[in-house]
Amino acid sequence: MKIINLLIIVLFNFIGAYLSYQWCYRTIIAKHRTPELYYLMCYGLCYFCFILISIFLLYKINRPMGLVICGVPIGILITLMSPIVFILVLEDINKSVFNLDFIMGFLGITSLVTLNFIIYPAILLCCHYSIGGIQKISSKLALKQ
Repeated sequence: MKIINLLIIVLFNFIGAYLSYQWCYRTIIAKHRTPELYYLMCYGLCYFCFILISIFLLYKINRPMGLVICGVPIGILITLMSPIVFILVLEDINKSVFNLDFIMGFLGITSLVTLNFIIYPAILLCCHYSIGGIQKISSKLALKQ
């Protein structure tokens, strides 16, 4: 059963990542010609963190409202973390990008545009109700046998 739960968590996080990336692609990359590979690296890091946190949260918090209350700030924080790591990891970026005004503007735009503060709590709720539904179905099937 744990493998099915993990597959559900990964599946919904991939769906959320796809929706968020498509939204960003239409609003940022297509307009400003940002290199798509770098943006994919940011999204990969962001949603890898989301998957790990989802596994932890779904096993610790059983109430949907608790998941939403935890999911909104996590969706904002993880979104803000990935551009910082992106800037620090890339070697060929000009050192002037460490200007505080630029970083804060970039992070604010990224967090608002990706909508992870909305998508991530929705992912948590979808996982919670899917896992709960599968557990009810499997318990009913076990009782019939």
